[in-house]
Amino acid sequence: MHLLERSRTARGWPRVELARRLCALGAARGLGLGTGKDGVYRWEEKGREPDRPTQVVIAELLGIPEDAVASRPWPHWLAADPALQPTFFPWDASGAIQALYEVSGSDMDMDRRSFALLTGATLTTSLWSWLTADPAAAGQIAHGRRIGEAAVTHIERRVRELRHADDTDGGGQLIDETSASLHMVVRLLKDRSYTGPHGARLYAAAADLARMHAWALFDVRSECSDSTFDAALRSAHASGDTALGAHILAFWSIAAYNCQRPADAEAMTQAALSAARNRTTPRVEAMILTRRARARAHQQNKACWSDLGRAAELLDHAEHTGHADPDWAGWFDHCELLGSLASTQLDMDQADRAEATFTQVAALHPADRVRTHALYLTRQAEAQWRQNDPERACATANRALDLTEEISSHRTTTPLRELAAGMRTHHSVPAVRDFRERVAATLDAA
Repeated sequence: MHLLERSRTARGWPRVELARRLCALGAARGLGLGTGKDGVYRWEEKGREPDRPTQVVIAELLGIPEDAVASRPWPHWLAADPALQPTFFPWDASGAIQALYEVSGSDMDMDRRSFALLTGATLTTSLWSWLTADPAAAGQIAHGRRIGEAAVTHIERRVRELRHADDTDGGGQLIDETSASLHMVVRLLKDRSYTGPHGARLYAAAADLARMHAWALFDVRSECSDSTFDAALRSAHASGDTALGAHILAFWSIAAYNCQRPADAEAMTQAALSAARNRTTPRVEAMILTRRARARAHQQNKACWSDLGRAAELLDHAEHTGHADPDWAGWFDHCELLGSLASTQLDMDQADRAEATFTQVAALHPADRVRTHALYLTRQAEAQWRQNDPERACATANRALDLTEEISSHRTTTPLRELAAGMRTHHSVPAVRDFRERVAATLDAA
């Protein structure tokens, strides 16, 4: 959903009402906007960008500071709309449940008499199969008041399965699955009894499910769902797991800097480092430093290099000392660090170095990380294109396109579309023409 559509929907305005209010405010400011519902439609659905004076009027109408318009491109500054900000909840278990309940679909039909009714409209075939695989856990979840070890262990297993599926299948497969599982866990936290340790583990499971759901929304819709990330962070706090909270902030930062909010992303990673330093493992700290480096690179801040250097030292230490890492941290390895280094080199206009590093990444990449592999191949193709090598760029981009056909991820297809669009000046080159035609046939037609 376009950010402008989210803003007007939050206020209950149809397109014609937004247009009417814009025209009235524009007239009061001496601007004859002449905007109609068709103009709003083109902004929301066709990717058209209103001129700067119109954007200033939109900001005033929505209560967004004008400096947000100056500091971020359209439509990303709309994320500062007060109507889209997360609801404030206290930083305790009660506040975590309220925040999770708000983002997990509190209006869905609920009945605790059986699991099928418990999950209501959110029930998925995968979730049903997962539950019934363990009758003891199913009994605790579907009946009675007390949640015990069987149910908690089974839920944690579900979280691990979804975490692995994320990079294998892409966010499109995870939106419904994480929503259904999160909704179930939130209802258990809200309506059942459990021991303190079991409650902490349930809050941790809810936190990771909310993070994955927010990540899937970013992956598929290019949205930075602040309210969902915020709920995940609150649940991690309720679980008492500082490292998990830092992990959530790291993923939140990726969504933020990819939605033109690099300063916000750097602040998130700084908070994560402050909270986790000396309270987690070297691998986790290296992961957070890498995310800060990426946020800084998006701001052309040369401090990104020292972050990456320190991350490499910490990761080497982690590999040789055998610290017991959280099970969600295993994905961050030398291949991931090299990919971040290459991406930073590309952002800092070092295309030749980026290409060489991406080549190392491709040789190391695990076969099951399909989405990330596709993304890094696309960036390698971009590096080759910047070095005026269209044939090799197209060959690499076609390999990335092969992988995107296996998954559902807007995050991988959008850069390929942008690369193809940027190649239009070389359409006479056979490799370029073939690649652009393939993108049009497989991605634009989807």
